[in-house]
Amino acid sequence: MKNSVAIADHRPFFEKAVRYGLEHGLLSRDHLQKIEADAPKGIVQIADHFGTAYLRTDLETAVARMANLISLYLEDSTNGDLRAAALSLRDNTLLSHSRGGSEMLKRLHAMPGDTSLHARQTDPAAQKFFVNERSFAFPLSLTTYRAQVSQCQANQLRIDFARWLARRLNAQPDEYENFSAEEVIHSAMLVLYVGPKTLEMPSKTQFVKLVEALRKKSFKFKESSLEAFLREAPEAFAALTRQSLQEFIASALPRLKSADKSVDEILHAEAQGAFFVREVPEEDVVAYDKLVAREWVRITKGDADDPAVLATIFLNVATGQPPKAAALLKEAKAIIQAFRTDGFDSNAVLAFIDAYAPFEQRDGLKAMWAQDLKPDAEIHLADNDPQMPDAYMERALKYFKQNCVGSWKGSSR
Repeated sequence: MKNSVAIADHRPFFEKAVRYGLEHGLLSRDHLQKIEADAPKGIVQIADHFGTAYLRTDLETAVARMANLISLYLEDSTNGDLRAAALSLRDNTLLSHSRGGSEMLKRLHAMPGDTSLHARQTDPAAQKFFVNERSFAFPLSLTTYRAQVSQCQANQLRIDFARWLARRLNAQPDEYENFSAEEVIHSAMLVLYVGPKTLEMPSKTQFVKLVEALRKKSFKFKESSLEAFLREAPEAFAALTRQSLQEFIASALPRLKSADKSVDEILHAEAQGAFFVREVPEEDVVAYDKLVAREWVRITKGDADDPAVLATIFLNVATGQPPKAAALLKEAKAIIQAFRTDGFDSNAVLAFIDAYAPFEQRDGLKAMWAQDLKPDAEIHLADNDPQMPDAYMERALKYFKQNCVGSWKGSSR
């Protein structure tokens, strides 16, 4: 058995095409002289564009850039056919091939590299940097170039599909411009699967109601609602909708139906499978909190934006008392006495926040406790200064009344 050795040819495609043309009589010496006369013009132009034609290093770099740009354009336009490439070099100027490669890179740069839905505008500086990098430091092979174009085209299709869904479900561009196509598609599939009477992109409260509907044992998917939605849809988008719905059923639906995570956590805590929801007026935010954190609303009596209410609740929890939004005099004294005996139980406060507060508020509430309320209260509720005794808690109760909700009047004695 004989061993065969494959020889890799790493020459630029431009060089291969010239060599092929000369060897097969497609390019004459006159053609070669014309190419050699044409090259300096392009080299100077490229050097001036990315630097200056007065520096030798820039001119040397421009030679490599020109060869890479011509190679990319030639190989793409002829699909790697050396005969066709040699004929193209014979019949067209070298500069036209170089410009062709440059335009290919500019078109690639203008295509979406991801599926975010923000409005895209051409950035000349970023475009120049991209062409600069991809024509010299990291030149693209034709295979890589076509793979990137294919991915960008797939991104554009997802973007177009998401925008079509958003329009059909009555969302405005300024509502979803900071989201990705995937997030919009996920929400659209949730709406189409649940099939509410009004098909529209959900607000936070509507999202909760959709998921709660899914979790009912009596829920059944109504395919008729989907078919009605797709009745006048473009064929490509109809197919994508059906495909996306099947993906939603396979990947997102089990997570949405599981009781392991609250709807609040699904909406705010999960990077994978995130959803788009419309912004809503302030009163709807209150309605959302009532849906996802009923016990939190009950404990705070709907006043969770009042620092005094939160301080009262947290001090209660930190000293082992029941969480209450207001304190009677005897309850305030019990809080102070418990602190003076055992200190604060910070872990209990953090666990309470995790258990009851809406997810997106938790980090802020924890910071409020750990960085503001706890260190301040530890100073003002203590009785450890012999020069300023507070055995009757007068100073501590005054602090409590100023910073918490104390439901008593008159003397604290």
